[in-house]
Amino acid sequence: MKSRLQQTARALFAGVACCCAAARASATEGTESAIRTTRLDGSVAFGVTAGQFGADPLYSFQLAYFPSHRFGLEATLAHNPASGTHAALHHVSGIVPFALWHRFRPFAVAGLGTIQVFPGTAVNAKSVTKLLLQAGLGTHVHLRRDVALRLEGRAAGLVDHQEDQAGILGYAQWSVGVTFLRGLNAPQSMDTGDGP
Repeated sequence: MKSRLQQTARALFAGVACCCAAARASATEGTESAIRTTRLDGSVAFGVTAGQFGADPLYSFQLAYFPSHRFGLEATLAHNPASGTHAALHHVSGIVPFALWHRFRPFAVAGLGTIQVFPGTAVNAKSVTKLLLQAGLGTHVHLRRDVALRLEGRAAGLVDHQEDQAGILGYAQWSVGVTFLRGLNAPQSMDTGDGP
């Protein structure tokens, strides 16, 4: 099971990395993109995704703000309903989008937050909160000007401090979902993928 998750995570990272490289090459050559989208600068995005965190399901809500077309901030609230325990994840991430290439807008993401693990009905068990570090790659696949599919893979690390040991527990995370974009300053503004 663990090797299958690792293979899935590697394949997702490889696919997104190829999209990033192709988008970079397209932007360098000055190629016109095939779809017009909402400009990222001065826009907000709301998304919902479903995927896996380790071997367990993960459901997330994201809210992002892009002050420029080169950088955005995203807040995420997620739930990991495992069989014996369940967890709530909250983290803030920085997003660096790449140039639009046809319908694809690849991005890199990194952030930190917390994960709160609830032990369920175990006797005398309390919830545990740990620091969560994440980094990964993803892409938006634009269906319309303001609606896109979101594909993403991340490497996540839980900082584990206990009395007898300390370290980082690593997890692979992947998700698929939909994102809605809305420009705040100029709703009619379009982005053809050309940088300033």
